[in-house]
Amino acid sequence: MALNKTNLVIVSAPLPADFEGTPQELAEAMIERMEIQSPIGTNFFIVGDVEPSSDQGPWLKNGDRWYVFSQTEGEYVPINIDDSLSLFTVGETFPGQPGVNDPLLFLRTSSTRGIGWYGWDGSSWRSINDLPASGTTALRPASPVELEQYWDTDINTLIHWERGLWRTVSGTPGDVKFVALGLLSAALAANPGWIYLGRDDQSVRGKVIGIASEDRVGTESVFATDTGISARPSGSQDGEETHILASDEIEQHTHLMGHATLLNSDNNIQLHRVDDAEVLAIPAPGPFNYFEVRGEGSTNGTHTGTAGDGNAGTGLVTSKQLSKTAAPSTNYTELAVAHNNMQPTVFFWALVKV
Repeated sequence: MALNKTNLVIVSAPLPADFEGTPQELAEAMIERMEIQSPIGTNFFIVGDVEPSSDQGPWLKNGDRWYVFSQTEGEYVPINIDDSLSLFTVGETFPGQPGVNDPLLFLRTSSTRGIGWYGWDGSSWRSINDLPASGTTALRPASPVELEQYWDTDINTLIHWERGLWRTVSGTPGDVKFVALGLLSAALAANPGWIYLGRDDQSVRGKVIGIASEDRVGTESVFATDTGISARPSGSQDGEETHILASDEIEQHTHLMGHATLLNSDNNIQLHRVDDAEVLAIPAPGPFNYFEVRGEGSTNGTHTGTAGDGNAGTGLVTSKQLSKTAAPSTNYTELAVAHNNMQPTVFFWALVKV
């Protein structure tokens, strides 16, 4: 094997003037005093962008690629590092349990896409965190693999392919959220993997959501509520948008109609059990239905029958609201009008993750 010249120089210190010894001792004394030195430093490989014309040892081209001199071709050629690429494997399916000399890293791919890095933890291949691919909704991978992630720049959220659909990474099945968009189609497009909460249940549409205090079935989770607040199982429904007050829901009260001394024979008083003094049909038999005060010298007292329009005067309403069902067929009361029972509310699209 031919040897190449180098710029190395052997330097030796002088022997003592009184040295005496055998030839072997002389050789050992000389070697002990020798050093290998170089006037310009020592390089065992060449670095640069110009290929050496002869074998100068390994060549690091441009500082990032290794070449060696080929005696067959008479020039530098790239180093073949195939035998060094045993640090990881590449494929679309997970390798089995690695052997003693097998790599412990795995790069999972799908077609021409890199899905992610996995490492063997001694019992299974576990994902190594890395950045997902990103792009518009139209550029989502056409054939994604389970749990493949993608940052959708149209909706600015991280999604992944799970159970055969693109779904947001955030949220778990059963989560409910509100979306302040005017169109349901826009809300669903911005939240893949979510559906309209009332899609399959008309009974929940248009209703306010409250906090449950106990399980729908069983007693595993039961929480006490404040005084005046009823216990509510999860999923139960209650309340009404409008309400008609029953008699017991109206506070007992009286009506102040004026001062009696201001009344004279031309200002009569008629007392009725109803709120309308216009042509009242009074059923018979029954209690006295109205009371008339016609002034001094007139016939006053209780009467039954039809009161009629009556003279100019003041009509009084009794403090008890009679129900429609309690009135005879000849009605002398009317149904109460329902009043609004809804607190100020703003409505948004409610979505549930599936």
